[in-house]
Amino acid sequence: MAIGNMTGHLLLRLIFQADRMMIPEGIPLLLLVLLMGSFTGSNNELIKVLEKTEQIDEGSCVTIPCSYKKTKDGKYTLLWFKDPEYNKISQIFDGTILYSNTEERPQSPGYSSRVKYITDETSQENQNIWIKCDLRITDLQTKDSGNYKFRFIISSYMKYMSAAMNLKVTDNPCKVHIEPSELKSPVRESDKLTVRCSTFGSCDLHPEWLVHTSRQKQKWTSSSSTDMIIETEEDKEGRKITKLKLSVTWKDDRRILSCRPAKSEDSCQIRNITLSVEYAPKEVKATVSSEDVKEGDSVTLSCTSRGQPDVSFSWFKKERIEKSQQMSDLKLNNVKPEDSGEYYCEAENKHGVKKSNIIQIDVKYGPEGVKVQPVNIKDLKEGDELTLKCLVERGNPAVYQFMWYKNSQNQSETSETFIISKVTEEDRGSYQCQADNGIRTEISDILEVSVKYAPENVTVSVKGEQRLGSELTLTCEAHADPAPSSYEWKKGFNGQLKTIEQKHEQRLHFLSLEISDSGQYACIAQNSIGKTESPLVEIKVKHVPIIKIAHNMTTLTQWNWEFPVSLTCSADAHPPAKVYNWYREEDNVTVLSEHQNFTVQPQNPGIYYCTAANAIGESRSENIMLFIGSEYEITHLKYICSK
Repeated sequence: MAIGNMTGHLLLRLIFQADRMMIPEGIPLLLLVLLMGSFTGSNNELIKVLEKTEQIDEGSCVTIPCSYKKTKDGKYTLLWFKDPEYNKISQIFDGTILYSNTEERPQSPGYSSRVKYITDETSQENQNIWIKCDLRITDLQTKDSGNYKFRFIISSYMKYMSAAMNLKVTDNPCKVHIEPSELKSPVRESDKLTVRCSTFGSCDLHPEWLVHTSRQKQKWTSSSSTDMIIETEEDKEGRKITKLKLSVTWKDDRRILSCRPAKSEDSCQIRNITLSVEYAPKEVKATVSSEDVKEGDSVTLSCTSRGQPDVSFSWFKKERIEKSQQMSDLKLNNVKPEDSGEYYCEAENKHGVKKSNIIQIDVKYGPEGVKVQPVNIKDLKEGDELTLKCLVERGNPAVYQFMWYKNSQNQSETSETFIISKVTEEDRGSYQCQADNGIRTEISDILEVSVKYAPENVTVSVKGEQRLGSELTLTCEAHADPAPSSYEWKKGFNGQLKTIEQKHEQRLHFLSLEISDSGQYACIAQNSIGKTESPLVEIKVKHVPIIKIAHNMTTLTQWNWEFPVSLTCSADAHPPAKVYNWYREEDNVTVLSEHQNFTVQPQNPGIYYCTAANAIGESRSENIMLFIGSEYEITHLKYICSK
């Protein structure tokens, strides 16, 4: 019995803590107890609302601090009640709902403009974090007095209600009210405007006005100021009224006029009214997104203006309409040099039109039309001055640096003009200039520069075999501009060169080489600038040896049989003879000597001869008779020689 009473008492306590949570049909009591045992804690641990009584004057405001702990993921139902009462029949709390996050329990009428729910909850909240759930009520009325409670519902089994914060709103005879009935709609510039702020007659003092402007400090007053007239009066019902009269200017648009009970320091008692003034466009200003505009960039021109009603904009360039649109921006995409110029905008509404300041758009672009202009390259010859200029048709800004190239090689010159005081043949080639103005660089086409010069590097080339009877051609080759117009051939004779060919042909042709053609040759190439002689080229005609026998006798007819005779086989040959042989006519098989020199003794009379050979071939000398004295020997020798 004691256990049953304890269980019943615990169950009633849990039901109280869960705000009379309903037991779904068919769920046993024991299951409910088990479910209740899974709760994370009591109301005191899940909701924090200060349980107190707060007294506030009518017309003021209040913020009720609140926080709750999120115990699990999911969507919670959040409600703020005034004077909630549990309805046993519907099994829900009835009362005035000041805030709700669900359409099933909507906010009660008359609170949307006066109530604000303040929270710091985000979509990324973790569990077991306290979340703000403050409630702020403005322009409090006496009917707002009551008990305020916060409720959050996790599921049909987990519902919580906070402690009550008791609010008492006391009568405030000095509560102010701004009467908009006298405001003209719309208010226009130069209109005369009167605004009334009233309070109950039981209030001791008239309301005060505060004007918020950017040019003066805030000051509460019930007397006239520099730009307005303030009057006080009491109407037939005894209400105390403070009138504010002013002549409206366009600068009064969106001007806030504030009224409060006299001497009140409660900011919640202030009532505001914002003026809406219609006027023609003012302060029309054109700006550009960037003053440094390069070709290909995108630039935005912006037009700003104040005006009521809203203004429309038109953009102009040099009196020509560029674009008309309701938006204030004019965007120029991929700008080109021709987009440079003066731009301005016009703002317009039904009260007038006003023109903006002028914006200068100066599109910067790289050099264009870069080319090399020769000053004096016609008939340019060695020793002349060469002057080239780098011309740029247009570019913005102007080119500040130049580069020169010859045959794609960078030159040291960096000015607009390239000068060579005395050109040589080496200065001919392909010239280009490159212009740089800081936006980009541009290089010119190639200009070919020719330098006229006398023949250089004159040489003689040989074609053919230098051999007796062969064909041979000598060619005079030279570098020159213009090409050589005539040639002259010379051959060395006794250490001097003499002209051998005056046909002015480039080639000297030998159909069949003779030994006499051997020697040193040179050619002279000539053009309109001058003439140049080549180095000597030696021609050596290859041939078999031409033999002569030299001896130490005075004459052949003068015999001296007592002394030997020295013979020399002398051979004129190219290449030189390397092999020599001596023979006796009576026995032309046996080689008597293989030396060039040969000595014959008196006891060996006879007819002798020699042979000489080189790489070309072999030849034989004439016979020489030695030591033949008797007529018989001579006759016999002649007989032998005739065979």
